[in-house]
This record gives sequence, C-alpha cells and structure tokens, in this order.
Amino acid sequence: MNGDTTPAPSSESSKMQLKVEVPWREKISRLFIFRFLWVFVLVWVLYVWMIWIGLVNFVHFWYMLILGKKHQAMWKKNVRFFKTMTEWNSYLSNLTDERPKFIGDKV
Repeated sequence: MNGDTTPAPSSESSKMQLKVEVPWREKISRLFIFRFLWVFVLVWVLYVWMIWIGLVNFVHFWYMLILGKKHQAMWKKNVRFFKTMTEWNSYLSNLTDERPKFIGDKV
C-alpha cells in the first residue's frame, strides 16, 4: 500500500526453521564464580564514564545543531563506550567466557 513492494509472507516462507548451535565445554574456570564481584568494581568506573559520555553527547548535539555536521572524535567516544558496555554485559550475563578488556580498544 504505502509503496512497499515486499511480498506478503506465504505459508511456504513461514515454515523455515532456525538452527542454533551452542558449544558445550565441560571444563570451565573456577573464576567464573567471582564474575559478580567485577560488578562492584566495574559499576563505579562505568558510572563515571556514563556521565562523561552524557556530557559528550550534549556537546555533540549542539555542535551538530550549530554547524550541521558530526564531529568524528565525539562519535568515536560514543561508539567505544557502547561497544565496551555490550562486551561487559555479555560477559557478566554469562554469554561468553572470555573476559573483555577493562576499557575497550580504541575505535
């Protein structure tokens, strides 16, 4: 209707199956028990970093509003923050066994 040219889903396309493989390793590091302790250390560092990113985003908003273009360094700081937050979130949620660096690599 609204210019959308994608076909409506048919009964044939709705029968597709999704296959997910999850590797199983019997041997694990006993240090996984102490993952929750990382939260107490990490939360304060990330909290200060979140405040900094909030200020960077505020300045970047006004920079874009006034000049009409993005600032690359401010954008990279934002990307680095969200990349690091995602890596730590997946580690602390037991989605991966590989502990990320404390503060992520530069973008």
